[in-house]
Amino acid sequence: MDAGTSPERHPLRTAALVAGAIAVLAAVAAVALFLWLSTYAPLNATRSSDFAPGPGLGANVQPTFGSGGKPVFIPAYRGGRPFDTAFTLENTGRFAVTVLGLAAPPQDSGALTAQAVLASDYATASADPSHLHALSSLRLEPHDTAIIDVRWRLDCARSSGEIAADRVRLRYRYLSMFTRTQSVELPFAVTLRCVGGPPASP
Repeated sequence: MDAGTSPERHPLRTAALVAGAIAVLAAVAAVALFLWLSTYAPLNATRSSDFAPGPGLGANVQPTFGSGGKPVFIPAYRGGRPFDTAFTLENTGRFAVTVLGLAAPPQDSGALTAQAVLASDYATASADPSHLHALSSLRLEPHDTAIIDVRWRLDCARSSGEIAADRVRLRYRYLSMFTRTQSVELPFAVTLRCVGGPPASP
């Protein structure tokens, strides 16, 4: 054998190295895909979508400097009476999702808390109670939209100041194996004024 010639690599050894490299790349790709799917967040409620307050609105403040460009709904507070807001929810992702409802609120939920998500049978955003019904699950195909309603619990016994919320935490399922929670930014803000707020309507 010529001293300057290296021994040839056995074909089976070469095939094993190639197969091992492909297996490692496939495993890395599978882990990356699983991580991406497990953090999938397709729900959206854009400011250009349809939305509306329900009965019991004390004031509707149009976007002003410092409001983030959102209108502000200020319910007239009366103990034990909730406040509804309707908006358009869109699935902006590539997979169908099933909206299951609200995520469980924290134990110390405060004076302004999203307590229920309801479905609407109206074609445009309406928080009229006559158009609302319980939401058990809502399937949204990719780029599909639906009108849903968030019912807010108002409890000034838990606060004496001003509390605002512009997000709601929704639970949803996709690809039959993933269930997660997404904090969806609303196209409006709800502000409860426990001192100096608008008077309650009868």
